Amino acid sequence: MSNYNQELKDIKKSGYYRDRLIIQSPQESIIKINKKRYINFSSNNYLNLSNNKNIKRAIVSKIQKLGVGSGSSPLISGYTEEHHKLEKDLSKILNFESALVMNSGYLANVGLANAIAEKNIIIFQDRLNHNSIIEGTRLSTSKLIRYNHNSYADLEKKLANFKKYKKIIYTDSIFSMTGEITNIPILSSIAKKYDALLFVDDAHGFGVLREHENIFPSCLNFFHGKNLKIDAYIGTFGKAVGTFGSFVAGSKNLINFLVQKSKPYVYSTALPAALAGATRESIKLIMKTKTLNRTLKNNIHFFRKNATENKININESITPIQTITYGCPRKVKKIQNKAFENGLFIQAIRYPTVPKNKDLLRINLTSGHNLKQIEKLLNFLRYI
Repeated sequence: MSNYNQELKDIKKSGYYRDRLIIQSPQESIIKINKKRYINFSSNNYLNLSNNKNIKRAIVSKIQKLGVGSGSSPLISGYTEEHHKLEKDLSKILNFESALVMNSGYLANVGLANAIAEKNIIIFQDRLNHNSIIEGTRLSTSKLIRYNHNSYADLEKKLANFKKYKKIIYTDSIFSMTGEITNIPILSSIAKKYDALLFVDDAHGFGVLREHENIFPSCLNFFHGKNLKIDAYIGTFGKAVGTFGSFVAGSKNLINFLVQKSKPYVYSTALPAALAGATRESIKLIMKTKTLNRTLKNNIHFFRKNATENKININESITPIQTITYGCPRKVKKIQNKAFENGLFIQAIRYPTVPKNKDLLRINLTSGHNLKQIEKLLNFLRYI
C-alpha cells in the first residue's frame, strides 16, 4: 500500500500541493469565499450564463415536469425527448450529421478514444492536449504518439513514418492552459494528405469563437468550417454554455458506433433531462444574444492592449484564457495568494497540469467582467 503521508509531504515540499476553496455564491464575476467578495478571474463561465435567470427558469420548469434524476443509462431508460432534441439542435447548428450527448468532456474523450481503439491505429496528439485526450488514448489499445506543440512539420514527419497504420490526429482547438488556437485548416489539410481522421476537442471554443454573428460560435465559425475535414467534434456545456455535460458530433455512423461501443456512455446514468432542456435554452440564448460574445471580445482586447502598454509579460492569446509564465511553482502560488489578499481570485497553474518549469498564472476573462474590474487586475499585475 502506498505511503500516503510521505507522498503528501513530498508534494507539499515540491510546491505542487493543491487546496480546494469553498465557493459560497453562484459563478459570476464576483464570488464569495469565506464570506468575502472577490473578483473572479478563475472561471470558464465565459459568457456569464451559469447564473442566468432565463436558464434557471428553464431548468426549474423542466424539473417540475421531468424530475431531477434520469434514473438509468441512456440505453436502458435514461434517454429522453430532451436529450434527443438537444442532439438534433447540436447537429443543426454545427452542420454535422449527428451528435451524442454525454456526461462530461473528460468522459466524451475517454469514451471516443476507447470506442474506436484498435491495435493498428496510431493517435497523434499535440503535447499540450488536455489530460482527458491523452489519458483516453493511454487507456485504449491504440498507440499514442505526441508531436511538438503546434508544430505541424513535426506532425507530418511522424505521420510519414507510419504509412501502413490507420491514423488519427487528435487536438484541442483552444489549449486550456495557454489559450492558443490551433490551426484547424492546416490540420485538416494534413489529415487529407496522410489519409488520417481528425478529431477536435472544442471545449474552450464552443460558444466562444464568434467571427460570423449568424453562426453559432465555435472553432468551426472561427475557421469558416464548411471546407474543414473534421471527423469527430467534441464540445462541452460546462463552460461558455453555463450548464453541464458534453457531446460528440460527427457522421451518423460514428455516433451510432459510439452508442454501441463507448463504455462511459453505455454504462453511465444519463445526464438529467432537465439539464439537457436548460442547455437547449442556453444555446438559443447564445444564438440570439450577440452582445455576449461582443462584450467578451471587447474585454479580451481591453486587457491585452493595456497589459502590453504596461509591459505586463502576457503570453500570446486572443481567447479568454490569458497567461503569464513564471516557471516556478512557489512563485506562482505566492502571486495567487497575494492577489487573493487584494480581492482577486486568480489560479496558479502548476505541474502536472502544465510541464515542469512552465508554471503560470492563468487569467480567465468573461463577458460578465466590467472594465473597472479588469483595470484592478491590470494594476495588480503591474506591480508584482
